[in-house]
Amino acid sequence: MKTLKQSYRHWNRLCHRTIDIALRNSLVLLTIGLSLFLLQCEGKSAEGESHLIPILIAKESDTTSKLGDDQGGSGGIEPIGVDDLPAGIPLLNEITYFTNDANPADDPYSTKGLLQFPKSSVSFQKPVPANTEVILYFGKKNMVLHSDGTVTNALQSIKRTAANFSGHTYLTDADKKIKVFVVAKNEIGMSTKQLTIGHPRNCANAVKIPATIGDCNDHCFDVTRVGDTIEITAKYNLTFDGISLHLDLVGVSPRSLPETIAPTADLEIPTPMIGLHTIKTSFNIHEKDYLCTKVQSLLTLDQPLRFAIAQEYINIPND
Repeated sequence: MKTLKQSYRHWNRLCHRTIDIALRNSLVLLTIGLSLFLLQCEGKSAEGESHLIPILIAKESDTTSKLGDDQGGSGGIEPIGVDDLPAGIPLLNEITYFTNDANPADDPYSTKGLLQFPKSSVSFQKPVPANTEVILYFGKKNMVLHSDGTVTNALQSIKRTAANFSGHTYLTDADKKIKVFVVAKNEIGMSTKQLTIGHPRNCANAVKIPATIGDCNDHCFDVTRVGDTIEITAKYNLTFDGISLHLDLVGVSPRSLPETIAPTADLEIPTPMIGLHTIKTSFNIHEKDYLCTKVQSLLTLDQPLRFAIAQEYINIPND
């Protein structure tokens, strides 16, 4: 009986102690319970919830500037204006120059000319570093400018800087075309300009195409352009039947050298009939390096006796 009472008292003390511990730690137990409940709720809804994280992608665009070319945009990309370019990019203005006759001491036969580029002929749209390179190349139609700014087949070149460019004079054959490349470059960028120019003597007053020389009611020639081809047509209007008609046509060098530009065309009719008689020749504007060509058409007729010549210097366009 004593043992039973002792056990009861022990159990009673244990219950009171447990209740006392629970009361003293009720806040901790409540916190743990709430945490477990919230974790369970979070676990039920995690699969149905998503969070979008915005990612910003920046893309740099490449920009390129070239000499004298028109810069445009495509595909919604705005073209870069001059004011948008970083300071120091050597964006060239148009190149200026003038021509003069050569010094008689250097040109006793009056076959030379001077292409003169004063200090102001090379300028920039924005200030550039003083050490910006300025290179002038002179050559014929086979001179080539490459994308990296190098040039092949140049006859002459001069290299200066933006700070010390003081101009340049180039001695050339008169009435012939010279190709000029101007290349400006520094560590920031590069730009180029191209000119096709020359010093005209005989070509100074050359007639521009299209043109008609002479009287086409009698004897004349027409000059027209089709693409890169210059077509020349000589005409003779015979008013009555004749004997031995000869009509020829040729385009030659404007210089004294016997060089043909438009091949000779020759028409011979032993007994020509009344009416219009024509003959044609042509040449490509890129075949020769001349500023103009001297076109000649010769007419001879035995009966009725007739001799006539129509001639003129005709300008050859660059492109």
